[in-house]
Amino acid sequence: MTLTGKTILITGASSGIGLATARLLAAQGARLQLASRNVQALEALAAELPGSAVLPVDMSELTQVRAMLQEAARLGGFDGLVNNAGRAYEATLEKTDLEALDYIFRLNLLGPVAAMQEALPILRARGGGGIVNISSGTTLMRIPGYSVYSSSKRALNGFTLTAREELLAENIRVSLVYPRLTATAFGENKVLTGKDGGLGARPAADYTKGDPPEHIAGLILQALLEGGAEYFAHPDMQKLRG
Repeated sequence: MTLTGKTILITGASSGIGLATARLLAAQGARLQLASRNVQALEALAAELPGSAVLPVDMSELTQVRAMLQEAARLGGFDGLVNNAGRAYEATLEKTDLEALDYIFRLNLLGPVAAMQEALPILRARGGGGIVNISSGTTLMRIPGYSVYSSSKRALNGFTLTAREELLAENIRVSLVYPRLTATAFGENKVLTGKDGGLGARPAADYTKGDPPEHIAGLILQALLEGGAEYFAHPDMQKLRG
């Protein structure tokens, strides 16, 4: 799969990994459908990357996800879907706010799964394509306080790798990308509820020392081009499976 003349839909495209991915894929000749809650940021990016379509959506709301994919289809469809939108939440088991847990799972799991479902007829009509879901290095570790976030991404891993087997015969290649600490606003944007005993408000890891988002964008590009199963930010991450 080359990207020249192809259309790729990216969720969470307004910042961080999604923004870096949009710029990289555009440089590779792709047309873009840009999805996010931040319409102003998307419009600025679309002005930077002419020919891009802006698709406002809250990926935690399934009705919005389905409507966004239907609009993407109306605009001509796409050849690849990058499920990148997501947020973190930090709390111990004892202090976990179950409403926050519900939100994180709707955003990090149900939204991407709904997007994948809606994408299938679009990709089938084109004779195949690629789906890339963004996982997390936390799924390979046991980090106190990160059970909610990690579990949502572990569930996404399961859906992704199983869907891969289900769809291979249809030339729809489903891939996972595992970032590690990345230099984005991810830590600043984690969900805070006031019910987690303050754990969620404690100082975050120093994300400025993480990988540049362009590094992860490169893995997403590789996944779209190759269609492999799993791509890790660093090779040594595979040793963490345990």
